[in-house]
Amino acid sequence: MNTTMEDLRRLVGVLEELVRPLLEGEEVEDTYESNKRPHLVLQEGSKTYGRAFRVHFSGGSKYGSGHWEPRGFSDYLGGTKAEAERTLRSLIAGIRTGQMISEKERASK
Repeated sequence: MNTTMEDLRRLVGVLEELVRPLLEGEEVEDTYESNKRPHLVLQEGSKTYGRAFRVHFSGGSKYGSGHWEPRGFSDYLGGTKAEAERTLRSLIAGIRTGQMISEKERASK
């Protein structure tokens, strides 16, 4: 099965929900709608132009319209859609595993 850009965007949305605590800054009103709150941005790769797939923090009072490397993980997802999908799935699985371990530790105290 071929990975589509829609698949990658959906996975970035899942990742964004999981890393929401890492997104710093407040919403700002005096900017365009898509940049008001801190969020993740998927940079689409291109084999033709030698550009990798990456994910960045952007928006809100902390990041503005710039692209900032995420805290806690690398921005590099891979050189192809398939590599980017594997990386995103791995990040998501790792974060969820960490959350489960943390919840278990809290419950046992």
